[in-house]
Amino acid sequence: MWVIKLGGSVTRHSSLTQWLQLVARWGDGKVIVVPGGGLYADAVRHFQQMRTAFADGQLDEEHAHALAIYAMDQMARSFVAMVPELVLVRNPLEIAERGWQHRGLVWLPSEMALNPDEWAQSGLPESWEVTSDSLAAWLALKLEAEQLILIKSDARILEHQAGYRLSQLQSQGIVDHGISRVLNGVPYSSWVMHQTRFDLFEHGFISDRLSGRIEDNH
Repeated sequence: MWVIKLGGSVTRHSSLTQWLQLVARWGDGKVIVVPGGGLYADAVRHFQQMRTAFADGQLDEEHAHALAIYAMDQMARSFVAMVPELVLVRNPLEIAERGWQHRGLVWLPSEMALNPDEWAQSGLPESWEVTSDSLAAWLALKLEAEQLILIKSDARILEHQAGYRLSQLQSQGIVDHGISRVLNGVPYSSWVMHQTRFDLFEHGFISDRLSGRIEDNH
């Protein structure tokens, strides 16, 4: 299984449909897309910040976190509306069932990520420290994935793609800080790639040309 996280910023580029169509064509039940919250999550953050101006009726981190996960659900549904060949999945059972159907998969995270028992095992906080980066890493761990690929639109990724230190990516704000809690010692390979590099996968997802590996977890 490959987990591909399409960052919210990617939704502002034409490459978004290229990525989704590639997963629909080549996913074969073995590739699952984790959506960023994008504009939907931005709306949650904006509402939370707006309410800080008032003495009451403020939105705490825990509830903002839940709403941001629902924002990811909305983006997942948007992806499938854009490319109907894709199919929504909520949990490992549905992932397995749709995988047997050889479909391209898009994850609706709320069922798993808002389950108190599931989330307690993740070790992740309920705050803005955790974004879809961390959730994608967590899902990859749960599914015993082989590859985690974080697709970003930040142009700094193009400067040097041989490899990255996680701390470097975090200090530059390219990946979130919560992901350190997941990636330490995971069995899968992790990569960060620019949104323009869909060309690497135009002939399927078994590629020996990947670059941008996250070399360590420090």
